[in-house]
Amino acid sequence: MRAAVVQMQIRDGDAEANRRRAEQLMAGSPDAEVYLLPELWSTGYAHAAWPDSAKHDTPRLKEWMAAQAHTRQATVAGSLVSLADEAEGDGALVNRMWIFPPDGGAPAFYDKAHLFQPLAEHEHLRPGRRRVQVPVGGFKAAPSICFDLRFPEQYRRDAAEGASLFLVSAEWPHPRSEALRLFAKARAVENQAYLLLSNRTGPASDGTVFCGGSVIVSPEGEFLAEAGEEEGVFTALLSPGRVHALRERFPVLPFRAAGIDF
Repeated sequence: MRAAVVQMQIRDGDAEANRRRAEQLMAGSPDAEVYLLPELWSTGYAHAAWPDSAKHDTPRLKEWMAAQAHTRQATVAGSLVSLADEAEGDGALVNRMWIFPPDGGAPAFYDKAHLFQPLAEHEHLRPGRRRVQVPVGGFKAAPSICFDLRFPEQYRRDAAEGASLFLVSAEWPHPRSEALRLFAKARAVENQAYLLLSNRTGPASDGTVFCGGSVIVSPEGEFLAEAGEEEGVFTALLSPGRVHALRERFPVLPFRAAGIDF
């Protein structure tokens, strides 16, 4: 399976400009079977724009993602500010990764569990409370978002329940670029799984600079694709058999200590 991570600059609060840029980048890239967009790729951290964007832009962008998935015959995933529950109508917002399958079926979604207080997520968003696994091209894929990377227990639980691929949308800033690489590699190696990470790059309107550095990591910790700070789509070939063979040859998960409350 060819996987692609889309690294892009984001115009804060300008959903249509960001959609056009994502489409341009994807159109100029090699065909892939899964495309991963960054965290909050339609808005960035434009807090004031979030309520209106969740109500008016996100439904349209979900239609665009679904159309891209159908046209490309690929899974298309990425994080958008969204209404927690449209039926409730209480206006609560979440940072939600949407995962659209190529067959036109209903999307899966995951809400960011670990909200990042330095960027005031906790003041505007409701944290997620459930884990999700989605079939993607022969893999069981587990989604997560940015700050989640610092909490390894989330990934270990996913791996113990069969996940072989992690999808991570991020807006990870400087000066913590080396931490991003470290956590991405660690989450892959310790769980013997592939990891795709798509990060925002470039400056935000408030002066925050995002570090790029999107990666695709093998189950052994090899960087199969690495981005610098430029925009682009970065791809690598993934094999479900590679995960299975590694876990058979050098099993780790079956030997976790039982009966200990870590």
